Amino acid sequence: MKKAALMLLVLSLAVTMSACKKAPKETEPATTEAPVPVTESEIVTEPPVTEPPTTEPPREDSMDKTRSLKGLVLSSGTDTLTIQTERGKQLEFSTAGADIQTTGGIQQGQNITILYKGTINDTDTSNARVLMVVDLAEGETPVTEGEQMTEGAEADPNAGAGTLEGTIADLNTDRIVILANDGDSYYFSLYEADINLVNGVKEGNYVTVEYNGDIHGPDVVAATSMRDNDPSKGDEAVKPGPTPTGEHSYLSGNIADCSTSTMTIYTEDEMEYTVDISDATQCYIYGITGGNYVTVEYTGSLDDGDAKATAVYDYTEDDNSADSGAQDGGDEASDGAETAENSGADAGEDVIVDAEDAA
Repeated sequence: MKKAALMLLVLSLAVTMSACKKAPKETEPATTEAPVPVTESEIVTEPPVTEPPTTEPPREDSMDKTRSLKGLVLSSGTDTLTIQTERGKQLEFSTAGADIQTTGGIQQGQNITILYKGTINDTDTSNARVLMVVDLAEGETPVTEGEQMTEGAEADPNAGAGTLEGTIADLNTDRIVILANDGDSYYFSLYEADINLVNGVKEGNYVTVEYNGDIHGPDVVAATSMRDNDPSKGDEAVKPGPTPTGEHSYLSGNIADCSTSTMTIYTEDEMEYTVDISDATQCYIYGITGGNYVTVEYTGSLDDGDAKATAVYDYTEDDNSADSGAQDGGDEASDGAETAENSGADAGEDVIVDAEDAA
């Protein structure tokens, strides 16, 4: 009896333990869903690495150049100022809105410097806006009262070298006319002048001209250099030769004619082409004169008449000698190459003309 009861107990425990065990979890078959398409806006990529674009040096707005003019105060009012310039010319300015920074105000007989924008044409100051009036800088030669200077019958042979600032008023192959800060026009020959212009030779470009001779005499004075960039800002602004970017065509030949807006080139195959040079940078070591052999970098079409120059130059960066083969395009250009190291004054003797005839 006990044996039967024991067997029943063992059987009961076995059933109970079997019921307590967890059944193994069934594994569901893996399912593969179609991937969700990624939209273009969700694609994250690294930005492309590009080289910075090669650009031309920035061009200073020479029409907005601040000019300076020193003078002797003849009279002053609430908003007016009359001075006498170095050449004895009387100029009257409106000083409305100007910053007056002179010691003790503006007094008659005082030497001052006027900083202005715009232009003075002879005695017309209506296009000149006075920005500031200051005391004459220490070391500056004062202006003394006297009669208005007139051009001498003969040039002063002892005038020597000098510097003049002003805007380009006119240009041809014989001379350039500069409207200076004092409102007077001055005439220069550009034969063999070292020229480096970011803004080109267009009318109104503000330039600095270095010269040899008497600019107050009747003769055209030989310019030795002309610049429109500020040397204190770094290297030469214009680099001769093809620009590194963009698509351009090239035309080489002798200068037949030029103005502040166009240049006519006579080629070796006896063709003449006129190119718009209004916005072209220009760089010369033999100056701007008839016969000088130059290269014009341009866009557009010569045949269609819409060629527009981006650069004009008469040498390349590798051309370090005056004996350039490019100069054999004409007698004048060849002579200029052989005498490139002569002084600007000697060169100017060959092209002296009467200033009235040149105008």
